[in-house]
Amino acid sequence: MTRLALPQVTLVAVDTQAPLLATQALLRSMAGIDFARAILFTHAWTPRRPLPGIEVVDIDAITSSAEYSHFILRLMPGWVRTSHVLITKWDGFVVEPWAWTNTFLAYDYVGAPWPDQPEHRAVGNGGFSLRSRRLLAAGMDLRIDDEHPEDVALCRTYRTLLEREHGVSFAPLALARRFAYENDASAGPTFGFHGAYNLPRVLDEPTLATWIDILPDEFFKTRDARRLARALVARMPVLAKRVLERRMRLGRDEPGTRLLDAAASVMGLLGPRSDRARAA
Repeated sequence: MTRLALPQVTLVAVDTQAPLLATQALLRSMAGIDFARAILFTHAWTPRRPLPGIEVVDIDAITSSAEYSHFILRLMPGWVRTSHVLITKWDGFVVEPWAWTNTFLAYDYVGAPWPDQPEHRAVGNGGFSLRSRRLLAAGMDLRIDDEHPEDVALCRTYRTLLEREHGVSFAPLALARRFAYENDASAGPTFGFHGAYNLPRVLDEPTLATWIDILPDEFFKTRDARRLARALVARMPVLAKRVLERRMRLGRDEPGTRLLDAAASVMGLLGPRSDRARAA
């Protein structure tokens, strides 16, 4: 299969909590694509074996999502020399290289749509997003003093400023839907995705089990962990229970989590949805 060449795009992940998983996401994005560069920004981490094609850059520890937003807006742009950067996270990567279109490069920002927003500001999620150098420079405007979440700052809070004074263009909704999905299920093939709760759609059970074991405790305290468990209940109930039990051990034993745990127990007895379908 012919590989996709994107010499105008730098691939980036910023992760000081789960760098091994961020590396796996980068490698998956690189599986069918040749980027200009691939950079992992992390802290005090050395891979056990060489990572061909990936530059590991040591940075200060990022201990909060607000610090992540600051790094993306203020520090990461200095490393990008290509016309565009593809920002990924451990829970978002390329899944269909052939869904790429060079039309993505005609815009300064492309990200998965937010279904709860009006169309004029529905684009979009920053966890898997394509950004131009124009957008990176505009994002450093000191008038952007509410940095967090950084994608909300760029795509909603300061969007008018970016469009009127910096000439930034955001992808139209239809194109953003082809680019990636997050909270809204995709209607067709997309270039990539973001969101831990979407991982059961793109990873097999043994791989996802390994990823769950690697994740730090902080993840299991989040809403995304509960959403991941909900997505796993019907497909991979054993993994759902693993996520929920770890979540409850960390003090997140609210009624919704306990209810999901009970549902996972029942589904574990019935068998995963795919097995039941084959049996029928």
